[in-house]
Amino acid sequence: MPFPRNFLFGTANADHQVEAHDPAREDVWDLWERCQGLTPRGRGTDFWNRYEEDVAAAAGMGCKLFRFSIAWARVEVAEGDFDDEALAHYRRVASCIRGHGMKAMVTLHHFVWPVWLERDHGGMIGEAFPDLFARYAERVAAALGDLADYWITFNEPSQLTFGYIMPWWQNRYYMPPGLPRGTEVDAEAESVGKLIPNLFRAHARARQRIRGRDPAAKVGVNPLVTGFPTWLQMLMDWGACHRGLSEAVFKFTTKGALVSERGEVDLVIGGVTEVDQTRFEFSDPYLRTGKAVLVRAEHAEGDLAALAGKEVGVVAVGNQPEAWQRDLPAQARKKVFSNYDDARGALAAGKVAAVYGDAFFLLPCELKDRGRFRFLATGLSDEQYVVVAPHGHQRLMDRVNRAIGLFQHELAVAGGDPWQSRPEVVVKEARRPLSLHEVFAGGDSLPDHLSTSRDLRRIRRRGRLRVGIRCDAPGVSAACAEAGLELKLARRIAREVLGDETKLDLVRLAPAERFEVLESKTRWLNWAWRFWGTTSLIANANWWYLGTSGRLPVELCPAEAVGAQDFVGLDYYWGLPTWRLHRFRLLEEAAHGRFLKAPVWPQGLFHALQRFHRWFPGQELLVVENGCVPRADGMSRGDYLKAHVAQVERALAKGVPVTAYNYWSVTSNREWGHAFDPNTDFGLCFVDLDRDPELKRVETAEVALYRELIREKMD
Repeated sequence: MPFPRNFLFGTANADHQVEAHDPAREDVWDLWERCQGLTPRGRGTDFWNRYEEDVAAAAGMGCKLFRFSIAWARVEVAEGDFDDEALAHYRRVASCIRGHGMKAMVTLHHFVWPVWLERDHGGMIGEAFPDLFARYAERVAAALGDLADYWITFNEPSQLTFGYIMPWWQNRYYMPPGLPRGTEVDAEAESVGKLIPNLFRAHARARQRIRGRDPAAKVGVNPLVTGFPTWLQMLMDWGACHRGLSEAVFKFTTKGALVSERGEVDLVIGGVTEVDQTRFEFSDPYLRTGKAVLVRAEHAEGDLAALAGKEVGVVAVGNQPEAWQRDLPAQARKKVFSNYDDARGALAAGKVAAVYGDAFFLLPCELKDRGRFRFLATGLSDEQYVVVAPHGHQRLMDRVNRAIGLFQHELAVAGGDPWQSRPEVVVKEARRPLSLHEVFAGGDSLPDHLSTSRDLRRIRRRGRLRVGIRCDAPGVSAACAEAGLELKLARRIAREVLGDETKLDLVRLAPAERFEVLESKTRWLNWAWRFWGTTSLIANANWWYLGTSGRLPVELCPAEAVGAQDFVGLDYYWGLPTWRLHRFRLLEEAAHGRFLKAPVWPQGLFHALQRFHRWFPGQELLVVENGCVPRADGMSRGDYLKAHVAQVERALAKGVPVTAYNYWSVTSNREWGHAFDPNTDFGLCFVDLDRDPELKRVETAEVALYRELIREKMD
């Protein structure tokens, strides 16, 4: 069916993800990425200078709506010090959008805020936050309010709670600011209890200031909606309205695992990168490396393009099969190996032209006959290795992290090796701060004494630490003459746990079996505990719209915020129907930036639109974000796009007044500290953020598809 004549198809981006880092005007995510060892945004896509190109690309697809965000840290460089030129720049962006026949949607807070606000006022949970935010909103409205058709005050306010609550299966907060070490669950609940009403107050007051300048202004938010079955969503929403915050938080956070799982080994040190964890405890990073291509020393000069049509060895573990598709020519032929020793052997024998994989394992310092090989390319990615344990071993991981901190001198010695990514950063990352509080305080707030627990007592009674190390690791592999970094780290951990590095039992592992030795028969108990906690957490309820519709307790949603919205916005990406709820960990994959495995359920969008139409029958609904990486859950980006637009069409046919659909995003962008790879690339126009100094925009096949879809629906 044709869509309404006034329907707006659009696309979007966000300031931190596309604008270049400015050291003089950092936001909290810049600080967070640096102190957590995450991938920094760098130049982004250089949208600050190239916005005209991206706006024109959106218009060329037939879009009638373009969403962008204001960098608060650029606009208000210090408290009360507003930069008129920065405001003028954003006015030029809005004018450009209008000049291309599109409406402008302006976001004021897209997950980032100035460092001074967090440092000096306690950030979003500080008493001054609502009025400081309202003042900022008014200054932006004064600068470009006549050009803004829609205002978003807070992007995905539901997600902001994860800066104050830490899941029991993680040793890190998902996002800034984090809370000090040793924070108890009651303090987490207290922080969330300050955050939620502060967000409501800030939104209501900002809306009042914006509409004070333009009474016709449309102001709203766009909570992230996860597609849960209707019956489960109703239970979660009921819980948000009727349970205390402590009860809504505790299952999810510091109560820890229900049982302490026991695998065949206590730990695995096996070249596991941070993209691999879904079911286990994991440590601070002990090494940064990246993808590389190894060739024989006599290989003719050339670049990666020379491998087109050649057979290239790939080790079939971790993220290598997906990364191989990204980094090597499409015409290269893949030959799969089970470990690096076999792959290098095939390279030496001339059976493959090159080997692709992690630089650390491709050419370790300890390799015999190292001179027979050389790197054709390094630095194709930036990844971090971690130590892994079964759930319920938090205290053991505390000891592991201490050992990793002491281990840094080994990396300092090896700092010049080409397999190490950003050695100048790693050596300084002896211990990552848990929160921005630690950064501002200038130290570690971890108590000096760490009490023992069952997992440590069991190991000490045994008198031996069992560590799994992959068979092709330096020091374990017969191809390497000496102990490598991972073996040295295992000895240091044994010294930290048992006081003696010789009390160590090594278990050789095939790379593909690194996780199997950690699995336990009691895993299902923690799975059930985790599912209950996840679905009970207030963050997964529709608490924003429960509040503005007057259903939340007044201590969470003050009266000034009830009804304070001019449209209903929402973001929708992933979901699980009832029959797939046993795979809810796929949602955690998405939370960690592994969107290739995220669960796709288009019907969840339809249910969300219907639900919010019932709650707010007189208001228009906008799908503010919806998008996909090249392939997720077996569905291509093109099929994903068509399937979700079909659900919007279905809602329209039912009388739901949907007025806009925004695809996320117009270009590739930096996905909040995650490495840039197919897991995190939502862009309609591909930009090779890591390897193309020109940051060229290359249209994907979905550009033509979106253009045709818009034409078809609007004819």
